[in-house]
Amino acid sequence: MKRAAAAALALSMALSAAAPAALAKDYYIENGDITVTVTEEGDTYVRVGEATAKDDIGVKDDTDVVIKGGTDPNKPAETNSDGSADEVEKQKPVVDAEPGEPAENTGTELIVWPEDAKSGEAQEKDDPEPEEGEPKTPDTQKPVEEAAEDDDDIMTFENNTAGTVTRAVSEAAKHIITIINNYTKKDTTVTLEDVNIDMSGGAYGIGKAAMSVEGAGNTTLKLEGNNTLKSGQFRAGLEKDDDFSTGKLTITAEDTSASLKAYGGDNSAGIGGGSYDSTSKLEIANGKIYAESGFNMGAGIGGGMYGKGEVTISGGDVTAHGGHTAAGIGGGFRGSGDVTILGGTVTAIPAEGSNSNVTGIGGGFGCDEKSTVRILGGVVDAVGNGCGSGIGGGEGGVEVEIGGGAQVTAKGGQGDNYFGRGPGAAIGTAGDEGGKAGKEQDVNAIGEGTVTRLNSKLTSDCKHEWILVSSTPAAVGQLGEKEYKCPSCGSTRTVYKYVLPEPAPVEEEQNGRIVLRVIDAPYEMHQESARYIVTADSDTATLFGCLGNLADLKAQGVDTLVFRTKSRETALDIDAMLSLGAEDTLFTLTHSGSSATLTVGGADHSELIH
Repeated sequence: MKRAAAAALALSMALSAAAPAALAKDYYIENGDITVTVTEEGDTYVRVGEATAKDDIGVKDDTDVVIKGGTDPNKPAETNSDGSADEVEKQKPVVDAEPGEPAENTGTELIVWPEDAKSGEAQEKDDPEPEEGEPKTPDTQKPVEEAAEDDDDIMTFENNTAGTVTRAVSEAAKHIITIINNYTKKDTTVTLEDVNIDMSGGAYGIGKAAMSVEGAGNTTLKLEGNNTLKSGQFRAGLEKDDDFSTGKLTITAEDTSASLKAYGGDNSAGIGGGSYDSTSKLEIANGKIYAESGFNMGAGIGGGMYGKGEVTISGGDVTAHGGHTAAGIGGGFRGSGDVTILGGTVTAIPAEGSNSNVTGIGGGFGCDEKSTVRILGGVVDAVGNGCGSGIGGGEGGVEVEIGGGAQVTAKGGQGDNYFGRGPGAAIGTAGDEGGKAGKEQDVNAIGEGTVTRLNSKLTSDCKHEWILVSSTPAAVGQLGEKEYKCPSCGSTRTVYKYVLPEPAPVEEEQNGRIVLRVIDAPYEMHQESARYIVTADSDTATLFGCLGNLADLKAQGVDTLVFRTKSRETALDIDAMLSLGAEDTLFTLTHSGSSATLTVGGADHSELIH
């Protein structure tokens, strides 16, 4: 008995030790509306389908929530409209089918490879011959011209996209996703994988949002695969209304190719506010994002009609189309925009065949409040339409900050003849009545960057030839400004760049090497453990040296270089710096007030600043 008990105990311990961590549970949108509720205590509940009672919030789930499109592999049977279930049959391979022969003629079912295929209706055997004019093969599948010799009994299909096996395309579901997050102590992550929802169409009235986020908690939406959200009338494609959501929504992806396409309903944003609603604390951090307003007056990303839009883009490949009189990114009709772009590739342009008076980035047409646009990194293309400006807004104007090496191109619309309004500014106000052009406004350059203002009358691509027309000198460590103009089209380009110090004189070299020093300010240096600290008695100063200086410091046990001025402290990882070039490579670390810029070998590497 003792031996048996001991053996049982050992087996129990072994099984416990080998037990894997809880895996995320998958929820399929085909099974019904999905509501994710996170309580104030941090407990997550998921409900699929309608509530069965007033307090029904679903089943508790301690894992990360993953919502998928396509067919649920664990679903036992297809459900008919009358509630009855079809008999489940095993799929059979298509046999004796010649390449190009429709599957319907074989009398058997279509097999879908691999096992985790996402969706697609199963073909029923013994289907009747298609009528003349109907396609005999599903649009998403093409017969392979030649079957492998060893698999002559099986007909395989190619996907229209890359891949060697069939992956059935997810059909649009008529169910919605709602996230209600009231837990404020920690972010909640929900993953969206190959979800396709279409709530558009239907009778006139208030529609449903394909997906909405509510509550005071911060939510991260992680994208996998390709996702599409289309909402009903007056609702945003991916809706985050300030009336219901005070937390932050971050849209991101681990794979940069993971995508989201979001289409708003009438007067609503693609991502952001529904009709008459504002949005804030909305960030796009990664992924391939396409957002389009519904018919009229909603931003592509931002506010719905009359709604403001506070949006941050820190990465990803983002394209946004604003509706009539709204902004691509920012405010809806009459709504202001507060937009910050820190990185990524951002395109805010009118949709093909778009209605007029669209702002690229900023506030909507008719907005009398000032909009704010900060572009502190990335590549940005902002184009207005009609009397709309490329970057700007309505009568309230815009305040624009540029820095971080941002590459910005802006173009205003050509004017609105119907309302007698002139062309919009590239950066500034919308065109005014009487055919008056919008007013161009200066930008506030707080760092390096390039701003190109295209002539609004330019209707085709121009091979620009940039001729220097003016240069504004600046002290070492300060931003210089150079203005260029294209004589062919009249477009202008302004380049903001920090002035680098002249090569060091001989007396500032030691043993044939540049001496690490601060330019134009008194300073002192000392080592504290593994940190080497340089302190300058000024708001503006430049730390100048070569990578060989950092190699010497590393030999002394230093791993971090710290530069302090009156308004800023920055730190550089020495190993990261040494990876950028040879020991004679020069670098400058410039503080100007609270901003900082790092160049190594003449190239901007401000991303290394901590």
